[in-house]
Amino acid sequence: MRNKQKDFPIRKNTKLHPKAQAENNSLRANGTINSRPQERMHKAEGDNHEPL
Repeated sequence: MRNKQKDFPIRKNTKLHPKAQAENNSLRANGTINSRPQERMHKAEGDNHEPL
């Protein structure tokens, strides 16, 4: 059966507004926002590896 036949709610506009996205960012234990983990990962890659 389709969702309409089972009386499930129809979802529209599931994208979050920019303000809502900021509120739902990952938080660390100390309360700081972890919003760009990949950027930090790429910066740290060069510091931790020895040259070949």
